[in-house]
Amino acid sequence: MKKTTKILLYIITGIILLALILFALNNFAEEKLKKEIEDAISQINLTYEELDINLLNRKATLKSPSLSMNGKSFKAEKLSLNNIGVFKYFTEKEIEIGSFRLDGPSFVYNKSKKSKTSPDSTSKGFKKSILIDKFQVRNGDLTIVENDSAENSLYAKFSHFKILEFQLDSSSVDNTIPFNYSDYALKVDSFFYKLDARHISTGNLNVEEDTLMLKDFRIIPVYGKQEFQKHIPYELDRYELVIEEVSFSNLNWMFKNDSLSIESPLTEIKNANLEVYRDKLQPDDTRQKKMYSEMIRELPVILKLDTIRLSDSYIKYEELIDADRSPGEVDFSKLNASIYNLSNKNMQAKDFKPTVVDVKTMFMQEANLNVNWEFNIRNKNDRFNISGNMDRISEEAMNRFMKPAMNVLAKGVIEDMAFNFSGNHTEALGDMKLVYKDFKVEVLREDGKRKNKVLSALANLIMNNDAISDDVRQKQIEVTRDKTRSFWNYLWKMIRAGALKSFF
Repeated sequence: MKKTTKILLYIITGIILLALILFALNNFAEEKLKKEIEDAISQINLTYEELDINLLNRKATLKSPSLSMNGKSFKAEKLSLNNIGVFKYFTEKEIEIGSFRLDGPSFVYNKSKKSKTSPDSTSKGFKKSILIDKFQVRNGDLTIVENDSAENSLYAKFSHFKILEFQLDSSSVDNTIPFNYSDYALKVDSFFYKLDARHISTGNLNVEEDTLMLKDFRIIPVYGKQEFQKHIPYELDRYELVIEEVSFSNLNWMFKNDSLSIESPLTEIKNANLEVYRDKLQPDDTRQKKMYSEMIRELPVILKLDTIRLSDSYIKYEELIDADRSPGEVDFSKLNASIYNLSNKNMQAKDFKPTVVDVKTMFMQEANLNVNWEFNIRNKNDRFNISGNMDRISEEAMNRFMKPAMNVLAKGVIEDMAFNFSGNHTEALGDMKLVYKDFKVEVLREDGKRKNKVLSALANLIMNNDAISDDVRQKQIEVTRDKTRSFWNYLWKMIRAGALKSFF
């Protein structure tokens, strides 16, 4: 036999032996890894149909995994692991995975079956380090219920959830978010949450590259206007809110000292529609109400929203004062507003900026109304300044509220109005200009149809019916706040006090 032939045979034999050794080692490693995975699975009571491991391709697949314990249940079509770091696992017991993918998962949490075990037992003894380059969940849903017979209190259907550089180890497992990551993306197709007597829902919700966008956001009461009154102990607003689109640019959120922190330089709200109904026949809510500055100051969330833009929006407010009459109504259409420096972060800083609200809208669908409102969130006296101006409004528009709510008909027009008030959580002081022409009132009888001639004549006798010149401004208008009422009642008292001083 020639020498070259012998060498060739040796090489072939060596390759075959090496292949057999690798095959044996692969089978041994696969069996060892499979046993360790099966042992780990048995400890958490996870069931499955089939476990397939191929270390030559560095892949593992778990078919139909499912788990149920302490009110939490989970099932999925398939769990796939790709690019498993085999060498590092066997030498350092660290788990490195290039790609983790979960297809068709369904998560259910039943609150009535919450675990009674000690929370201290969950994270102790976690020694492993898990690093996943790309963690993906596709076409899943999440459900939270109060008990087996209750309707869903939360339901979310998502098509895609991705985390990059997912890392879980002994130093992260006790954190509020028990893992570290470099980036994430989320696409939710629908979301529903039941909060007391309201349903909160969204259509699409996307989070990607530090931008959050949600569409068709809704807060809808469970009960209609009349039924709602049977479920409240005192006078309370019933509101419906629908927003076409909300977006947060360069969103940054984190947990800091167990508090959630949310920051965004630009928040946009497009085509919001808010309808508020209040039944004044209900018992008064005598609890003290906070000013908005105090509410934001005391939020459990750290907030820093540099600019909020509200565009093409609408607000309607209805108030029922007499059961025999329709509710009075005011509305604000074509509403555009900018809010600057809405923040309770670093309130001790010397350069902490006041919050500024700039509003432009149509009042009662015919009068241009501009409002500028400024307050300092860190000021514990809740100091503020609010000013505004409105142009011509007709008697027809005024009577949409005055007739049903006050049983009064206005005659004539208001040509111009401007106001400027400064105050705190107790009292306000300011001035107001009201230009009107041939303004009279008709006080109606109880049926709301016929004129009460005696009261109407008396009211018009003491009313100044001449138009006020542009130079006349009612000054030193003092108003004391009713602390059981909202800020908007406070503002209404300022406007009303200035109007009465102008009319009489």
